[in-house]
Amino acid sequence: MTIRAVEFKTNYSADKEKEPVDMVLLAPSGEGHLKTQTWHRVKNLRPPEGLDDRDRNADTHVAMTARWSVIEPAYKAWKAGTEIPENGTPLAAWSGVTADQAGLLRNMAIRTVEDVRDMSESAFTKLPMPNARKLPQLARDWLEGADSATKDAKISDLEERMAAMTEMLEAQAADKPKRGRPPKQAEVEETEGANAA
Repeated sequence: MTIRAVEFKTNYSADKEKEPVDMVLLAPSGEGHLKTQTWHRVKNLRPPEGLDDRDRNADTHVAMTARWSVIEPAYKAWKAGTEIPENGTPLAAWSGVTADQAGLLRNMAIRTVEDVRDMSESAFTKLPMPNARKLPQLARDWLEGADSATKDAKISDLEERMAAMTEMLEAQAADKPKRGRPPKQAEVEETEGANAA
């Protein structure tokens, strides 16, 4: 079963001496991920280091390493404040918002340009930024522009390929010997005479 990291958070203790604890919400990928979500301490999910070959090849260590390979990139992105969404265009790729505004959106669980496009009116009224009402339309326009730019690039690439293939076919047809019996010399002279007249 494959897993995915749904969310990260940091738990702080009332005791100032204790270190904060990073937590991750894990769920199985695909169907049913909402039913079986569990919180785990990140430090407990890291595979132990400095093991000998026998311990490194043990089933539990192999499973921990496989699970950590899924969690670690998302955890590093969360610590850096640049979470990478699973689906959609990250806010960092869009010039429609500043880094601070993107941070505000991420705090509201809006992580992609598509999420901004689909924001409800109640969501953008909560944003403490000017012209928040225009964000969904700006996101919609940007996504449509990105889609058309991608289509234009694909069409241009296909046209270039078709032109190259046409040239190759024409070159092949010119090099290919004609089928059938070559014409008799008398027939060739008659055709040349008729063309000259």
